Amino acid sequence: MTMKLESLSNEVLLDLFELLDVVNLLRAFSGLNTRFNSLLFGDFQSYRVDLRSMSKEDFYIFYSTYLPSILNRIIYLRLSDDEDTPCQCSHFQSTGFTLNRFTHLRSLIFNSFSTDVNINQEFFTGLHHLHNLTRLKFVDCRLYHLHLEDFRDVIDQIWNLPKLSRLYWHISFKCSRRFSLPKYTSRSLRNLTIVNYNYDSYDFACLLEKTPYLRKFSMLSDDYGDQDIRISRKFLPSSHTSSIRELTLFSIRSQALMTSLFQFLPHVTHLKIEIFSIDLDGHQWKKMIVNYLPQLKDFQFKIDLELWRSIDDSTNEDK
Repeated sequence: MTMKLESLSNEVLLDLFELLDVVNLLRAFSGLNTRFNSLLFGDFQSYRVDLRSMSKEDFYIFYSTYLPSILNRIIYLRLSDDEDTPCQCSHFQSTGFTLNRFTHLRSLIFNSFSTDVNINQEFFTGLHHLHNLTRLKFVDCRLYHLHLEDFRDVIDQIWNLPKLSRLYWHISFKCSRRFSLPKYTSRSLRNLTIVNYNYDSYDFACLLEKTPYLRKFSMLSDDYGDQDIRISRKFLPSSHTSSIRELTLFSIRSQALMTSLFQFLPHVTHLKIEIFSIDLDGHQWKKMIVNYLPQLKDFQFKIDLELWRSIDDSTNEDK
């Protein structure tokens, strides 16, 4: 017995629509009949648009044929500018559909911006219009043609978004590995991840002051420096650090950085950490936790001791 698609209820069809990518969904069902058009352009309110690996042909079909009809129902948008989709964002700009027109967005992801030197801070200026945005990610964006100073206004826009609760920040700029401090205070941001940036005590303390309701902070650092965060008395933990309960640290190579972060965040209850080339035994871990993280309840860690170095040392001793 063969079941016809039209025999399914509207509720089942709407659930089915959520499983299909937007181009194939609209190609398959748009214009099929009045019922499907009503579902697609009336009842279906949660379009998710992922432009990674989208062909240039599909890209222009989507923007010219479908986007105007669903613009106010797109809740998820992922733009890409990697080797598979070079200069996609320039094409995006050329269509006239700037970011400020996606006013119902809840999640926005910029993926691997690296190939197009025409992408500048102006591309991101519409962010402050996205009042429904709750999740924003910059994934492996290498903007080496821009300086950090060029991006300060964008950072201020982000910190001023009223509903933004999750931010993932992985952007590389020309000649800089620092994070520009926002001038606004975010009262909505709860989860912050920053990748591959250098810190000092002043910057980190000020960043915490600008995110007073932060609950989870994650960081990836490949810096070997012994003075990554120089603790001074006036930057020791204060009331603005008390909100952070979850701390995740990846690729940590500096014990000074790790210890300083523990001192900054004494109210952490959940710690997940990955360390490289830091040799600590169980007694030393216990001492740090007792001294700096007295409220810790959940501790997960991964340690890479660089086995090749240990083997070389043993070989030299045998000689």
